[in-house]
Amino acid sequence: MERLTAIWPNDLLQFTSLQDLVLTENPLPGWAKDSLSETKTVVVRRGLINDNLIPVGIRGYERRQRFACYLNVAAIKKQYHPQYFIQHNSWERLSEDRQKLPPFQALQKIVPLLSNFQWGIGGSLGYEMATGVKMVKNTTEHVSDLDLLLYQTPTLNRSQAQELLQKLNQYHVHADVQVVKGQNGFSLEEYAANRSKKTLVKTAAGPLLVVDPWQFLQENK
Repeated sequence: MERLTAIWPNDLLQFTSLQDLVLTENPLPGWAKDSLSETKTVVVRRGLINDNLIPVGIRGYERRQRFACYLNVAAIKKQYHPQYFIQHNSWERLSEDRQKLPPFQALQKIVPLLSNFQWGIGGSLGYEMATGVKMVKNTTEHVSDLDLLLYQTPTLNRSQAQELLQKLNQYHVHADVQVVKGQNGFSLEEYAANRSKKTLVKTAAGPLLVVDPWQFLQENK
């Protein structure tokens, strides 16, 4: 096993055997078995690690195909943080036809726009770069989002947030931007829209509505 760093939501973890997974309720559905036959990779969910069991999710090719379970820390063979894919230009390892898909083209174009931020990519793009499984979609029905994660982000007022989102969304691929710190995170889009006095913050204990999400992230891990 490679040396692990801190494990946080949106990390991708690879393991070797289905026996390494701990199921709490239902048996694995057929689509989950098919997914794990291609790559034994799971994504870390929000939640505390108890008894060395990490809350993780199996993802299938369809958006509705998600299955929650647990993975023992000792079973991890490889770990990918979302920042890894940006630091290593991981899209360059994909075939040329995959690199030409609009989501990957947009990702490459936003890299210089976020040069002053610590950030990473999750979702289907991160999953495909980690595994090589063709998870990113570009159809008339659905184009995969850019699931962007901003870390240690300086406080932005709503005008600054709107300006940043406008830049990130100029390439005809939706940028779903989450501001995160540890287990906590909130949607920059929701914050910028300013439809309510409070913003939803996702935490390990569940969602909370807070007046100042930036202050909440600064005061909580």
